[in-house]
Amino acid sequence: MSEYPVSVLLVDDDPDVQAVFELVMTHHQLPHAVVGDAEAALDYLRSYTPDVVLMDIFLPGLDGFQALSRIRQASLARGSRIIATTAFYTFDTQQEVLNRGFDGYLSKPFDEGLVDYLRNL
Repeated sequence: MSEYPVSVLLVDDDPDVQAVFELVMTHHQLPHAVVGDAEAALDYLRSYTPDVVLMDIFLPGLDGFQALSRIRQASLARGSRIIATTAFYTFDTQQEVLNRGFDGYLSKPFDEGLVDYLRNL
């Protein structure tokens, strides 16, 4: 397991998910940012390249799949792992997000296990 500080961008419109993420990341003193939609994520990624982008699939405006496509087309987040997240998943969700180009999948809700997951990417 890596002990270096993993920098993470969370793209999620749910204030409760954002709050838990903030608490966990702050507690572990990990660099992070939070945005509420895909357009804000694209703006952020034009200036910063985090180690990991946690992208909710169901976002207002552009969904996570559309956002991933734009990120890849614009060569944003080069070197970042882009991980799909959702609370609305089925048996096939993990395979679908991998097939559509995400680097991994993490179901919500997040908890303390989030940090171990991020450090093991």
